[in-house]
Amino acid sequence: MQFGIDAEEQRRFINDVSHELRTPLTIIRGYIDLLETCGADDPELFNEAVTSIKKSAQNMQSLIESLLFLARADQGRQPLNKVPIELDELLKKFIEDYQSPRIEISKLTPCRILADGEFLKKMFAAFLDNALRYSAPDTVVEVELTTELDTATLKFIDKGIGIATEDRAKIFDRFYRIDKSRTKQFNGESSVGLGLSVAKWIADRHGIIIEVESELGAGSTFILTIPTIRSS
Repeated sequence: MQFGIDAEEQRRFINDVSHELRTPLTIIRGYIDLLETCGADDPELFNEAVTSIKKSAQNMQSLIESLLFLARADQGRQPLNKVPIELDELLKKFIEDYQSPRIEISKLTPCRILADGEFLKKMFAAFLDNALRYSAPDTVVEVELTTELDTATLKFIDKGIGIATEDRAKIFDRFYRIDKSRTKQFNGESSVGLGLSVAKWIADRHGIIIEVESELGAGSTFILTIPTIRSS
């Protein structure tokens, strides 16, 4: 896999992939060893092991799916099927299916765009996953969809740790993540560092402009400016 990068970046990329795969595998193997030793006689340990194994497997699946997506994208084998879509309806249904009590739609204006709906849902998921991961568990992520002239504005607003000015240009890089020491005060969850890269690729293919407003300790807002089409 070349991923459109030079030799040095490719070596670093391979090292990152290896690390990301090694971590959940180590967790899974460790808990399996514990279960083989005493898990059957310790219900609390059994439940802890099953939860950790499941979460590690989900992280691996997310990593592999993102890697395959980006590999196909870099090789020009990720075709889009753009059709007229009611963006407000797609967004509302996606958030309902996402099933998180921490997400609220504060504004939802009807609008139609030309897009691949399945790809847009991947993009929504990336922004919401990111917002929830870097926010305290008792805070809410707001979603706003408004329109003006020939564009729609979609905002994902969190009250999380924020992004330093010098980091904002890097957040869409593959495997880039905010300093772990700043995130463990919240949920301590790890991320494969590819979600926003996938989101950026999808946005670019739809002519969507992404802007980021952020303040350390106060939260971040991802602002998507999306071309619209007139309803027939």
